[in-house]
Amino acid sequence: MCCITMHTQRILVLIMAKKLSQSVPTFVKPLAEALGDGHRYSPGEMFRFFISAVMELWGYKPWYPVPEDARTKVNFAIGAYDQAVAKEEPFKDILGLLYAELSSQGGKQLLGQYFTPWNMAVLMAKMNPSQINPGKVGLTVQSDPACGSGVMLLAKANQVLEESGIEELRRWSFYACDLDGICARMTAIQLAANCAVHRVEIGEILVLQGDTLSRTDTKQLIMHATSPRNTQQNEYRSMSSIS
Repeated sequence: MCCITMHTQRILVLIMAKKLSQSVPTFVKPLAEALGDGHRYSPGEMFRFFISAVMELWGYKPWYPVPEDARTKVNFAIGAYDQAVAKEEPFKDILGLLYAELSSQGGKQLLGQYFTPWNMAVLMAKMNPSQINPGKVGLTVQSDPACGSGVMLLAKANQVLEESGIEELRRWSFYACDLDGICARMTAIQLAANCAVHRVEIGEILVLQGDTLSRTDTKQLIMHATSPRNTQQNEYRSMSSIS
C-alpha cells in the first residue's frame, strides 16, 4: 500500500510539474522545469526551497530548510533563475509569473492574491514619471504596502534606470511589505538579484513581512540593504508612494 501511495504521489507531482512548465512564458520555462524536477516534492514545495536557499546564500537564516535530497535540484533552479535575470531586461518580474501560476493551482485566490501583470506594471510606472531633482538631499521613497512579487517596485526601478540612468537609481529607496512570507521574500530576492546580475545599485531596499494595516502587528525584517554610496543619506527621504 505504501509503494502504491508513493507511486501515485510521484505521478501527481509530475502532472503538476508538466502543467506548470506549459503555463509559463518561454523565458521562465527553464526555471519552471527545474522546480518541477523535485522527484517527490511538488513544484510548490520546490519553490519554497528555492526562495529559502537564495536567501541563505546571501547570509540570511534558512526560512524553509532544504532537504538534502532536493538541494541539487534547488541549486539547478537557482542557476536557471540567474540566467533568466541576465537574459531579460533589468528588474523584469520573473518569480511573480511562477508564483501566480502555482497560486492558481493551490487556491491562493481564495486569500485574495492576484498578481499585476508585468506589462500593466510597466504602463503604470510610465504614467507616473519620476521628477529628477539633482540638488535634492536624500532618497526618494517608493513604497508598496502589499507588494506581492514586488512587480510595481520592479517596474519603477526599470523605468528609473531606463529613463534616468544608474546614478538616479541610487537616489531611490524602495520599501515593501506583505503579509505573505513568500511574497515578501520574492520581492527582496528580485530587487537584490537584479542589482547583482545587472551591476546596478538601488539606494536602499527595505522589505518587511507583516500586516501593513495593523497598528499592533510586529513586522519581520526580511531585507535591508543600502548602496555603499548612500549610507549617510538614508535618514533624509522624500515620499513618493504607490497609490
